Amino acid sequence: MAGGGLKWLLGGAVLGAVGASEWYRRNRTVQIMPVGFFESRSVEDLNRGIKPSDDATHHYDNRFYWEWWYLDAQFDDGHRCVLELQTPNIVNNFNKKERAMLFNVYTPDGRQYNNIVALPASQWKASAETCDVELAGNTIKGYYPTYSVNFKHENLACDLTFENLLPGWTRGTGGISFGRFDKNQTFGWVVAQPRAKVSGTLTVDGTPHQVSGVGYHDHNWGSGFLPSYVSHWIWGRLSTERFTMIFADINTTKKCGGVHVPLVFLAKDDRIVLESARAECNAHDFVSDDQGFQVYPSKVDFEFSERDVAGELHFEVTGELEMVNTLAEKLPGWAVDVLSRTLAAPVYYRFISDYSGWIQVGDERFDLDGETHWEYMVMTLRRGQVPKPAPKMPI
Repeated sequence: MAGGGLKWLLGGAVLGAVGASEWYRRNRTVQIMPVGFFESRSVEDLNRGIKPSDDATHHYDNRFYWEWWYLDAQFDDGHRCVLELQTPNIVNNFNKKERAMLFNVYTPDGRQYNNIVALPASQWKASAETCDVELAGNTIKGYYPTYSVNFKHENLACDLTFENLLPGWTRGTGGISFGRFDKNQTFGWVVAQPRAKVSGTLTVDGTPHQVSGVGYHDHNWGSGFLPSYVSHWIWGRLSTERFTMIFADINTTKKCGGVHVPLVFLAKDDRIVLESARAECNAHDFVSDDQGFQVYPSKVDFEFSERDVAGELHFEVTGELEMVNTLAEKLPGWAVDVLSRTLAAPVYYRFISDYSGWIQVGDERFDLDGETHWEYMVMTLRRGQVPKPAPKMPI
């Protein structure tokens, strides 16, 4: 569920949402069927890792099939990069004749290189057995414990190795099926590298930099019209010297029960110690964004307690790093105003946030504070709409 591809999925789907009422009538759905998603596992099972096929392609013969492999890295010298291969070209309205590469680089001196590169579908390859994805010579390949990434575009290039510092992780099969199984409407998520050591070469404007740092790799796929089922969600992660945490709160539409599904993944040192869909998430203190288009929660609290692991983390936004108004990118201003107030005001945010709290594992308690990033995605809320508190899915 990492951010790179999600905002483009939203952008590609937004025009379809404008005329979705008839689609809803034909595909009315009122249930969620988790595919092995909520079974609680022991620490031993949590650390068994994933199968090679979990990070392979999950192709569906479906109009709204989409899939991407995402990686990011923060390097010791201050460089950062975001890398992704996606099918189809979601940015261009799910164009089946195109695939896309995302290659973003941020330098220590503040330069930003943001690239979404459309390439012919004929130059796409993806294995159904393991992570082996190629688009016009740009590749993401590997399996635990080592992945390699080779990208090149104009003045940018990378040759990077990602080495697992934690086992790969997914919940059950990695997928949630919405509605009827025979419709194959699924949202899938596998975190192949919750935390990885990254090293190699990053080339910017023709200058190669030998880099090392910490990274992350996950993989998402889906086969349904997501705004039919998902209203909005929060996703983020944080890393300290000893802890790795991934947190999310997915809120479904009324047609899918109007519930929210909080999720916490936690690792201490080199061991996963918790996966919990029984966490509590409270998003509050909604404020208007810098453009006055939509509102977002400026504070988010997570609490969890399961087996001998418990914690309480509080996140408070200190700034907007990115805001994507997907309607404004595709429609004239008058249409944006009408649709955002009457139908939906879809938007993607990435924030910089302070956090504080505590985590207890067994008899050890740790106080935490620092700075991290997290994301808020809106699909079906109208402009300025503060979502009502939703009940948790009974599990």
